[in-house]
Amino acid sequence: MKKINYFGAFVAFVFLAVPAFSQTCDISKSGLAGNFVPEKGLFCEAAPLPAGFTTGLTGFGSGFALTDRHEDVVLFMDRKGKRTGSIEFPAYEPSALSYDGKNLVAADGENNRIYFLNPKTGECVRTIDSPLAHVTGVACSRDGRLWVSARGSKEIQQVDPMDGTTLAFIRSPSPFVSGLAYDSNGYLWAADSKKDRIYMVDIRTGYTIFYVSAPGPVVNGLCLDGGKLYASDYETDRLYVADVYALNGKCVRSDARRGKVTLFNEVQDLGPGKITGGTIVVALPVNGPNQKLDKLTWTKGGRLETDQWGQKVAVYDLGVLKPGDKKSVRMDAEGTFYRISTKIFPHEVGRLSEIPADIAEKYLQDADKYRVKSAFIRNKVKEVVGDEKNPYFIARKLYDFLIGRIHYQMVGGWDIAPTVIERGTGSCSEYTFAYVALCRAAGIPARYVGSVVVRGEASSVDKDYHRWAEIYLPKIGWFPVDVNGGDREWQGDRCFWFGGIENRFLITTRGGGASTWLKWGYNNETHYRTLGKANIRSESFAEWDVVK
Repeated sequence: MKKINYFGAFVAFVFLAVPAFSQTCDISKSGLAGNFVPEKGLFCEAAPLPAGFTTGLTGFGSGFALTDRHEDVVLFMDRKGKRTGSIEFPAYEPSALSYDGKNLVAADGENNRIYFLNPKTGECVRTIDSPLAHVTGVACSRDGRLWVSARGSKEIQQVDPMDGTTLAFIRSPSPFVSGLAYDSNGYLWAADSKKDRIYMVDIRTGYTIFYVSAPGPVVNGLCLDGGKLYASDYETDRLYVADVYALNGKCVRSDARRGKVTLFNEVQDLGPGKITGGTIVVALPVNGPNQKLDKLTWTKGGRLETDQWGQKVAVYDLGVLKPGDKKSVRMDAEGTFYRISTKIFPHEVGRLSEIPADIAEKYLQDADKYRVKSAFIRNKVKEVVGDEKNPYFIARKLYDFLIGRIHYQMVGGWDIAPTVIERGTGSCSEYTFAYVALCRAAGIPARYVGSVVVRGEASSVDKDYHRWAEIYLPKIGWFPVDVNGGDREWQGDRCFWFGGIENRFLITTRGGGASTWLKWGYNNETHYRTLGKANIRSESFAEWDVVK
């Protein structure tokens, strides 16, 4: 490969200093400051636990109540961790605990029974059989109903507290739920002691909205108090607390990865005809929630342009290339890449009428790949969305619909959204076009993101690249949705890709479709004209390297 000249450091610095045209996860609209939350430190230690084998937790009075597997008791503690009393448990394997405002509700994992205990006298005033075996969580709701989880179950069940009848059920986020807590805003918080997560689950739809990393290795007790989530851990014997409601609309960053990406593009005329003209267009990345770029350089000779979506590109004219001639360009980006996850409380999302007019005008447009106005897309949205009015759940229903409908298959070419949905297979780009089309037809502004990807090893080559969508929710802003990435069985795994991406992507491109420079492509776009029987080799690939 020929030696390549670069713009100087000054040019690269000037470009990086230009503010990004869009800030994903930006709720304040005032820039990046204050919108990123590091995952480390989300929970802090609230108190030591006054026993070594706690299996359940609930708020009680001015403190907490816990079940202890070794002593077979329900014990009480103040907020400093001091033991203030106890009552005897009526069986021998206490596994979960809640409080209905009158009685302590305690489950036994051995005989699959649920006991209602007078907290003052310790008397068992009522017993019901659990509809699920091996109960791991109970949570009393505001309407007096009881929610029950169990190890290995695909469901969390709503139970009549008088006789144990199952009244309703929602999908469990994981087969490893180890604790439950009720949230009066219509959610359940569910601990997962195997994957070390705590999920927030919507009671009405059964969707797992998001998860946070658990503060300890074996969290099996949860309760919510004033927007703060308390978690007890069986292994560390500690009580932890997090201000989870302060996360609404925030982008949580974790797992920083240092890396360097080189994007290569080359066109070679193998003859006997010649190339008479054309261009190589390279998308230029900017800083964003998932990436902080320290260095950015690109081959000298490209002119800077900006398309109608605000995407900056370097455009190189091919000129005339005779047989044997070739044109090579490259872009190098070095920086830190993050795993990000946007935390959204659906009841805090605004109405469709609150979407800014300029965003709606730009990102609700129809385009050739989308066919937003087609009867097929309109009818499919009506079928999937129904009477739903909340923009979050509109977008989430469309996300889950496509996950259930499309199977990944990359066969070349990008078909239009109706064809992809009807066929039931598609590449990442086709997943994205289909999702953008459905969202726009439903009134949710949507666009796409293009990237280069770490493939396996930290130092690797990427020839396939990756694309996903971003949607705009009122009062929240733009955030990522990767339908292809979210194609997982369990809701607890699926939810991450509705608002999150991993730390293995360099985002180069944001667009709404049919870019003036990149067309429907991303990362780069090559176009050439030929005269005669010209055999042309056009190559594009990216290399990742580790940077310390």
